[in-house]
This record gives sequence, structure tokens and C-alpha cells, in this order.
Amino acid sequence: MFTIESVTDLKWCDDGINIECQVKYAEFDEVHPTGVNAACQDPHIKEIWTKAIAGEYGTIAAYVAPVEPVIVAAPQSQQPVAQGVQTL
Repeated sequence: MFTIESVTDLKWCDDGINIECQVKYAEFDEVHPTGVNAACQDPHIKEIWTKAIAGEYGTIAAYVAPVEPVIVAAPQSQQPVAQGVQTL
């Protein structure tokens, strides 16, 4: 089992079942992105889930769908025109 130092940036996933968060474990120098849910049997994940649902790490943010990028093509007249011959 890992020793949990902090849990931040909690947010629901799009399925409404899983929570994504950033976890700092004592055993590692860096923060790890971690997904948790009620069905997981790993002791440290169960601890995160239980405390997250109880509000011990703060509010769990609602899921926000990613914004689809809008690609706008330049009008044809603004496209560069190749001239000449290319030799390989």
C-alpha cells in the first residue's frame, strides 16, 4: 500500500462513476494522475475513493466535456501557389 500525502484536482469523469485526481504518494517524488472508483480493491485507491466521496479532499468538480476544435480553412486565394520545377 502506498502512503497518500495529498489528493488534489478531483473531477468526475464523463461516465459519472470514476473520479480523476492528482495524488502525491510519499514513496515518489512526483505527483501522479490517478483514477479511482468504488469497485477498485487496492487499499490506497479505496482510501482515496472513500475520503473523496466524504468530501475530505474538497469538492469533486463536475465533468466538463472537451471543446471540439473548429478548423477554419483559409480562402483559396490566400493559399500559396507553387511555381517552377522541383528536381530530386
